[in-house]
Amino acid sequence: MLVQRADLMVLLNYIYEEDPCFEIKTNLSLDGRKDAPLATVELKDSYAQVETIDESTYDELTCKHGDFFPKYSNYLNALVASGVLKIKDIDDIFSKIVNEFKKGLYEGRLRPLYVSFDTNCFINRISYQLEKYAKEKNAKLGALVVAEGVKRELFKEKPGKYKEEELRVIERVDNRFKEFLNQPKVEERIKKISKAEYDRFRSIVRFEEIPSGVGDNEIAEALGDFLRSRNCDVWLMTFDKTMYEISVGFGIYPILLKFPYRKERLKLKTDWDCVCHLIYTTAIIFGFVNVEGIMMYGIWKGKNPDDWNKEMVKLKLNKDTKQLRMDLEVLSKIRKIINF
Repeated sequence: MLVQRADLMVLLNYIYEEDPCFEIKTNLSLDGRKDAPLATVELKDSYAQVETIDESTYDELTCKHGDFFPKYSNYLNALVASGVLKIKDIDDIFSKIVNEFKKGLYEGRLRPLYVSFDTNCFINRISYQLEKYAKEKNAKLGALVVAEGVKRELFKEKPGKYKEEELRVIERVDNRFKEFLNQPKVEERIKKISKAEYDRFRSIVRFEEIPSGVGDNEIAEALGDFLRSRNCDVWLMTFDKTMYEISVGFGIYPILLKFPYRKERLKLKTDWDCVCHLIYTTAIIFGFVNVEGIMMYGIWKGKNPDDWNKEMVKLKLNKDTKQLRMDLEVLSKIRKIINF
């Protein structure tokens, strides 16, 4: 059955009732070994703990087929995009942004503030994490602006999907890879996560898109023209040091985020919501994950653009998961009624 990202909390509640400690696993070796854990999760009443795998373990598993499996940096993308692995000082950065928005509303900020994002901020779902932080603090986000060059970078699709001849050998080892046929490869799947995030975020906040070309200089120039024409301040969140340096010259206040490249095994305290996102994100990046015997496919034969836009995954449920199926079907019916 097809399930939206937002409904995966039902799955997590079901797993919690069965066993609060579980693994998110997938095939990383293609040498006949069982699925290997990407993360071990322990659910508590008010939080969750996630234990990751280290770079050397990951590389050892994937070394024979490194050109097929995601890179270790892509694994970290899944951890960051889910909010499980946090950017250094990110809460302090969010606090500063939220306080500046409040100042504009209540303390007479001299110039309006607009916050902007670069391409990698959507890839790593910094937009969602800022939104979540504001909700937890009972604060409202103010105005946001994004150059169209960012959107064009996110939405530009690269040619190249899995072909039958590419999958023929590995299907013999694991028939789950049959579902990869005619589906996008790793880097494009990561971009599809960011595209869905861009559309989701744009639909819920005050969000202006301004014309720009593609490239750091073109995006920074467009934001600089915008702040002068509006007599406002623009704070740009970016992972790109070059963009950081260029934007200063256009009068923009850049906030440089450092991607947390961690090689060691980590024990991370997080919340249930982030665990749901981790299950979804790993399913997309790795193609499928095994969660307590429940198979979740991020890609499958016939997955269409609407499935990507709605952030759908495909669950394969057996007879033992009858209650989970019923709960998900009820939630699906409620969603259809609300949307109607």
